[in-house]
Amino acid sequence: MILPVRGLARRATLVAALSLMLAGAAQARSGHGRARAVPEAHVTPGLRVSVQPINGELGGALRGQVARLLRARGCRVVTTLPRVEGTGQYPTLAKDNRLAAFVSADVQEGRSRDIITFLVWDGSSGNVLGRWSASAAPKSLAKAIAKGFWKNLGARFGDAQAPPSEDLGEAPPLYVNAGEPLQ
Repeated sequence: MILPVRGLARRATLVAALSLMLAGAAQARSGHGRARAVPEAHVTPGLRVSVQPINGELGGALRGQVARLLRARGCRVVTTLPRVEGTGQYPTLAKDNRLAAFVSADVQEGRSRDIITFLVWDGSSGNVLGRWSASAAPKSLAKAIAKGFWKNLGARFGDAQAPPSEDLGEAPPLYVNAGEPLQ
């Protein structure tokens, strides 16, 4: 009598396992349970962004890489501005150069890994719009930036705004009615 009970228990276990597998497969097909894709970040074409100089041995190469990443997304990149000492200078620089955002970065060099931290600053307010850090071996740091920069900070550039311009432009022609001519 014990044998049929053991057989039934095994069958019940197999049926339960099979139903869990089928439920998992149905859930995977429906898209539930998977990480959802991050929506693609879009920026206004021609958005002017300054990439500040980056410290460290790899700084120049990393700055060039970030500039290329931004240009590939339609930004107009300015790399001629010097690194600022205080964040209070960003609104003035943005107004003088019609910049919507600044990208600054600091590299912390370690024994086997380097850490780079990016900040995206708004041109009109000088506030931090986004922050992202990447950590990798010095030889792999550029690859980590290429993989994660736009995914983590791209949407922040959509929020960036240039300060209003003080240029009034050319005034329209003005007609003045001075009355009847004098005789």
